[in-house]
Parts: sequence; structure tokens; C-alpha cells
Amino acid sequence: MFLTPSDFQVGIFFVFSVLSLAVALFIVNSKNVFYSAVALAFLGMSVAVLIADLDPAVYSLYSAFHLILYVGATVVFLSISLVMFRGLEVKEVRTPWAPAMALLSAVALFAVIVLSTGPIATSSVSIQPLNLAIIGERLISQYWFPAVILVIALLTTMIEALSLARRD
Repeated sequence: MFLTPSDFQVGIFFVFSVLSLAVALFIVNSKNVFYSAVALAFLGMSVAVLIADLDPAVYSLYSAFHLILYVGATVVFLSISLVMFRGLEVKEVRTPWAPAMALLSAVALFAVIVLSTGPIATSSVSIQPLNLAIIGERLISQYWFPAVILVIALLTTMIEALSLARRD
């Protein structure tokens, strides 16, 4: 009755692959740059899920870095700078099929969650206290490559912000 982890991963892969393609097509075909920047956030989230879906134990940190950088920094920066510097007006668009699509998405998400959860087993896992020194040491020693990529990408975002701020 319950899905195996590999079935769950395949289902997640197909759902977020289709979502990534649909959002990418929306970004390319959108006439409003602000809506494209907002859609870029959804593309970043779906790509982060696809990265984590490869192997959650190995790539979850890469996925978290992708979310922090792509969605947290770049897309928010793009949205704010577009509204501030270009004077874009954001108008609300009513779509008649949006409530039906939201309901269908909610039902599909509920079905995936119900089918993927199995019986809950109790275990005696002890919770370790949070030590920031150990986390920082592991971040630099084991995950140096995503940390370097994150720093470089945040620097390029800062350079973009400075160039937009200087433009009159």
C-alpha cells in the first residue's frame, strides 16, 4: 500500500521536473519582468528539490545553499531592484482557472504525503546539543565547494546591486 522511497523519489522527480519546465516556459514567455523574477523563485525552489532528490543524505546541503543563494538573495534582490529602479507597476491579474488548479495541486500534494508515509516507528535517538563551532568546522572542511560557490554568487549579486544603484 505504501510507496517505497525509490517510488517516492521518482514521483517527486517527475512532479518537480514538470514544474521546472512550466515555470521556465512562463519566464521566457512573460512580458512583465517582475513576474519573471517571481517565477524565478519557483524555478529555484523546484531545482533545489531536484538537487535534494538525487540523494538526500549527500545533496541536502547543496540544496539548502541553492535555496539561500538563488531564492533568498538573487530573486529577492531582482524583485526589489526592478520595482525601485525601473518604476514597474505590478497589477493583479485574475485567472478563472487558478482556484481549480490550486485545489488540484493541494489534493495531489495530500495524496503524495499520505501515500509516502508509513507506520511511525519509535526509536531511541538522543538529541545532541547544537554546537556552532563544530558546524562551522564541518562546513569549511567537508562542504568547502558549495560554500565557495555561495560566496562568489553573493559577491556577484552585490556587484549587480552596486551597478544598478549607480545607474540613473
